[in-house]
Amino acid sequence: MRQNRINIIVIIVFVVIIGLAIWSILTYPVKLGLDLKGGTQVILKATQIQPTGGTNDTKSSNVSADAIDKAMLIMLNRIDKLGISEPLVTKDFSNNIVIQLPGVDNPDKAVEVIGKTAILEFKIVEGYDKNKNYILGPALITGDKLASAKAGYDSNGQIVVQFSFNSEGAKEFEKITSANIGKQLAIVLDGEVKSAPVIKSVISGNGVIENIGSLEEAKDIALVLQTGALPVNLEIQEVRTIGPTLGQDSLRQSLIAGIIGFILVVLYMLIMYRGLGLTSLIGLTSYIALLWGILSALKTPLTLPGIAGLILTIGIAVDANILIFSRIKEEMEKGKTKVVAFREGFKNALKAVIDSNVTTLITAAALYRFGTGPIRGFAVTLALGVIISMFTSIIFVRSILFLLLNSRIMTPRFIGVKVSMIQKQKEH
Repeated sequence: MRQNRINIIVIIVFVVIIGLAIWSILTYPVKLGLDLKGGTQVILKATQIQPTGGTNDTKSSNVSADAIDKAMLIMLNRIDKLGISEPLVTKDFSNNIVIQLPGVDNPDKAVEVIGKTAILEFKIVEGYDKNKNYILGPALITGDKLASAKAGYDSNGQIVVQFSFNSEGAKEFEKITSANIGKQLAIVLDGEVKSAPVIKSVISGNGVIENIGSLEEAKDIALVLQTGALPVNLEIQEVRTIGPTLGQDSLRQSLIAGIIGFILVVLYMLIMYRGLGLTSLIGLTSYIALLWGILSALKTPLTLPGIAGLILTIGIAVDANILIFSRIKEEMEKGKTKVVAFREGFKNALKAVIDSNVTTLITAAALYRFGTGPIRGFAVTLALGVIISMFTSIIFVRSILFLLLNSRIMTPRFIGVKVSMIQKQKEH
């Protein structure tokens, strides 16, 4: 009785989890990746930034992996603030940064904002040359000490970006302004002097960037200042727009393949294992709901390789059941009772189930570690599928079977064992 209560509790817990998964699917539908939805792919090459004088020069040379990783994080933050859903920012084998923007058909503005270096510098104007250009001193403080930046209008109705420094930056800015009253302080963004107001009094930690053409440009400047300056300069290597038609065809064909694969697996299990195959159908349906629910909760974009991983895991999901059911049938054909056959079947098959799933997980981990975007998508769905299918088979399906073990329905014929085989073993 105690074991039955445990099995009932396990089943109830799984039903609740499956219910939550279905709720997640309905609340957060799985988003489609670039290859299925269409959009834009941008490949950017990172080069070192070498500031000299009042401008920023670049030199093509090796850039550290840390600098590229930081640049990728900053670009991802910028993309999020632009409102582009399900972006993917990765590296290829040449250390180029690959950005995928699903649903973006006109990438010009996005690329301009994402790839903007956004180096903000404050320099004293030391004089003018013959052409009336600014001669600037060294940078006294930079934008990495900013706390906030916001686009808007000043009291005269001019478009500006208002900014404020953090506590450390505010103290430095106060010292700089107090030591340079009466001089021009140039506000330089990406090598371009935006304004050069005269310091009339000590400024504690707020300022404005002027001479901005439009409010949209001001918002872009504020956005890139909020996310911080890129530690590298970026050169566009390739911009490619992918139409959704091919993706829709691929999605439709993949769904058809998945449905056919599901039906064939179910038919095989029913033919080979009769009633046990029916319980595996319950487990397989639960597995699909759980996996789809987790993918929707993680808000992971579904790509074509990801769908391939999903379809592959349908077969993997019943692999554990096949090992367990085969051992149960073997034990019963040896003339053992149902209780003994089921216990021995699960016990003896467990090691093989764990070994096969662990080796698959190792492969998935290697694919994720050394692969790029689409390959990583395949690895994630494969690993999730293996883990969920293992728990579904070993815990959920097992609880259902052991709960039904002593019922009248659990006959040799229901299990798919020939009565003649059992009789033969008893005669021997």
